[in-house]
Amino acid sequence: MKKKWCSAVLLMLTVFVMTIGIGPASGAENDTSGKIIRIGYAQSDEYSSYAQQLLVLAKALEDEGSIRPGFSKKYAGVNFDERFTAGDTMKLWNDICSYNTEGAAYQFVPEAFFDMDAMPRKEYSGMVNREDVDLTFVMGTAPGVYFRENEKKNKYMVMLAADPIASGIVKNETERYDNISYALIDKTPYQRQLEAGHRMLGFHKLGIVYENSREAYEYTAVDVIRQKAGELGFEIESIHVAEPSSKTDEKRYYRQLKEAYRTLVERGIDTLYITVASIDYPGKLKELLEDSIIPNKIPTLAQDDVSPVANGALFGVSLVDYGEQAEFLVRQMDRYVKEGVAFEKLDMVCECTPKIYINYSTAEKIGFDFSFEDLQLVDTIYRDSCGRM
Repeated sequence: MKKKWCSAVLLMLTVFVMTIGIGPASGAENDTSGKIIRIGYAQSDEYSSYAQQLLVLAKALEDEGSIRPGFSKKYAGVNFDERFTAGDTMKLWNDICSYNTEGAAYQFVPEAFFDMDAMPRKEYSGMVNREDVDLTFVMGTAPGVYFRENEKKNKYMVMLAADPIASGIVKNETERYDNISYALIDKTPYQRQLEAGHRMLGFHKLGIVYENSREAYEYTAVDVIRQKAGELGFEIESIHVAEPSSKTDEKRYYRQLKEAYRTLVERGIDTLYITVASIDYPGKLKELLEDSIIPNKIPTLAQDDVSPVANGALFGVSLVDYGEQAEFLVRQMDRYVKEGVAFEKLDMVCECTPKIYINYSTAEKIGFDFSFEDLQLVDTIYRDSCGRM
């Protein structure tokens, strides 16, 4: 009788444990096999790098069949980092949604596109905890931080954040604060950029302009710039200029940016570090540089990706390889969706192969001579008159 009673108790405990999900961890505990993952998108502002990353991601998913054939052909030869206009990212998103493949593992949701810069703050809550989204692609530091603090329901993957660890999006390279967050991490992009810039431009006094805010401090990687200044032995001259609060505030922004550049020249900088900011590269960068930087023959190092160099900055080192990142991200998505790996166990570190860019027209204007040895290291050379060489 006692044995029968013990067996019954054990059976009841087993059923209870199975019901509440206690047991050995395995891939099956997070099984998403056969489930369609609905994808949304959020960005901090209109940046060519965001559109470029989204484009290459879509092309990688086309190879898997989630995007219908024909999408890549439509966007063949398009490089948003070299030619970008306002609204390109939303247009790209709508095109991706129109090429959804019925029944594929991933579906893009037309209504789930968000640009924080174009939204009143009171509407930010509409980006998170949605019923029509399972996973959100998040571009940039500001929306990454917002999702970390406010998204409680759906999973999200943060890309192109300057330092996801320092900004509090994830704990470190392997740990999150919860089981729905993810951030793509490259541990040394700005270090590589500054080291290459210092080697090839040989600066001793680097000028930088950035907004006096915690967010700008993080996405401009000021701590890294200071660290490398100590290691490489150069000085920093910095000026704060507030980012434009709206389209109507842009006139003030560009006026103050010109004034800041003039002041930095007066302080004796020998190189300007064009930090990540709300600069319209195709429309405004040359105007800014030709006011005081180029007349005083000051070399320029671009912190953002290719677009500043294509539009007048002297020298740049890529922070990302969009193709490498896209392949890495799609692989992690497939591990979660198709293989049942727990979302919080996905790999986040992807260190990309850097590429070097120079603008030869700018080099001629300021009389800067790159050595033949250095030119052999350059991946792309731009000219004002004919684009790439």
